[in-house]
Amino acid sequence: MTLYTLILWAIFIERAYYYTVEREHSGLRRIAGYGVTITRGAASAMMFTYSSLLVTMCRNTITYLRDTVANKYFPFDASVEMHKYIAYWAFFFTIMHIVGHAFNFYHISTQTADDLTCLFRNFHHATHELPKFHYWCWQTITGFTGVVLTLIWAVIYIFAQTVVRRKIYNWFWYTHNMYPLFFIFMVLHGTGRLIQPPFFYYFFLGPVILFTLDSVVSISRKKVAIPVIRAEILPSNVTMLEFRRPENFQYKSGQWVRIASLALNKNEYHPFTLSSSPDEDNLTVHIRAVGPWTTHIRRLYDNFNKATPNSALPKLYLDGPYGESHQDWNQFEVSVLIGGGIGVTPFASILKDVVFSANQSRCKKVYFIWVSRTQKQFEWLVDLIRELEYKDRRNIISCHIFITQFFEKFDLRTTFLYICERHYQRISNRSLFTNLKAVTHFGRPHFKKFFHTVSSLHENAHSVGVFSCGPPSMTTSVDTACNEINGQTGARFEHHYKNF
Repeated sequence: MTLYTLILWAIFIERAYYYTVEREHSGLRRIAGYGVTITRGAASAMMFTYSSLLVTMCRNTITYLRDTVANKYFPFDASVEMHKYIAYWAFFFTIMHIVGHAFNFYHISTQTADDLTCLFRNFHHATHELPKFHYWCWQTITGFTGVVLTLIWAVIYIFAQTVVRRKIYNWFWYTHNMYPLFFIFMVLHGTGRLIQPPFFYYFFLGPVILFTLDSVVSISRKKVAIPVIRAEILPSNVTMLEFRRPENFQYKSGQWVRIASLALNKNEYHPFTLSSSPDEDNLTVHIRAVGPWTTHIRRLYDNFNKATPNSALPKLYLDGPYGESHQDWNQFEVSVLIGGGIGVTPFASILKDVVFSANQSRCKKVYFIWVSRTQKQFEWLVDLIRELEYKDRRNIISCHIFITQFFEKFDLRTTFLYICERHYQRISNRSLFTNLKAVTHFGRPHFKKFFHTVSSLHENAHSVGVFSCGPPSMTTSVDTACNEINGQTGARFEHHYKNF
């Protein structure tokens, strides 16, 4: 982010200096003031930011590069966060550009017709006509395309807000896909040549070629309808879809795909982490109904199961797989997986893979921490953990379940539950609440203490991989604990996270 910001401001300063000092002889700055300095600097910065946004969305390229040595130097897993960061700067410089142009057009509209001919060599107008503000906005290619660009830009930004994406995701989807129109008008905006020859293509050409090639790869596999073999309506508003694995579809545990339903909107894709293991014949995803589309998909397959239980289920379009930081769990001898809420989904695939590839994997011990509000919140995962405990003969996985609905401090109710849980676990070696071997805790986990324990149990480990997925409050707590403990123990705790 620092490197990108420095380059961005260097581009702004270079153009601002050019029109303030090197183009002083043109007389434009003397008439319009330093508004010209701001608009020309902001325009170049905008060109760089909007072109950069395309690079952050080259998913196939990023997935390929993260498996190369380049992943050590570039944060490919933070492409979405970088996309948002660049978008904030694009918003900032767009506002600067619009405000600066408003002042520039006002000052220029006060000049005589002869002055305008001197200032703008490519500007032609009738000799008796003195152009005003409305003329520059609506009767020039630069002004008209600028107004259209502003409207498209405002619509895209408004519908990209978090509250809109959660409530009416399809509106976000449709408005965000206006980006080809936006870039077309950006190219046309510079063809007016009022001040300088167009050079947007210097910034745009490379990213648009890369983005186009990347999109061709996705389009080539998007339009293959995938049969859904089984759909289970699970508790906690979770829907499990099992669908056929396409031919030559290779992926790693922890990676994600984009799916679209042919029965709903076949052009609206949503990302989901694969919960199946790479060793399984079919693919599975677990979808929690938290928004309109996920609610519709649950209702769709529930109705099909009830009405026509033996008929073919609605098919899907599949795009992926795409890279994810959690797929690097096997690069460490000791890994800690921390899931909160629906963020446990990536670890379903990883836990299966741990058991299936125990002999081939470099990872020798996995600690899985499941943070849930109640023991019933994600009951589908309990069945999975129970199956893995039965297959885990080498005791590679150590599970810890934290139920957070109880008080942090031990009041009478929590104390009673704690006593019953420990007593039952001592007798049957299983949890009273989940019937698992996994230890059940009450309250929120203290990550720093947990990491200290892991470090003391694995003194020979030079680094421990910490992978968290869930709400930002949880991943922030994990990140803080990793930063605090690094330097206090022999092992270094490397944190990789994803927020939901």
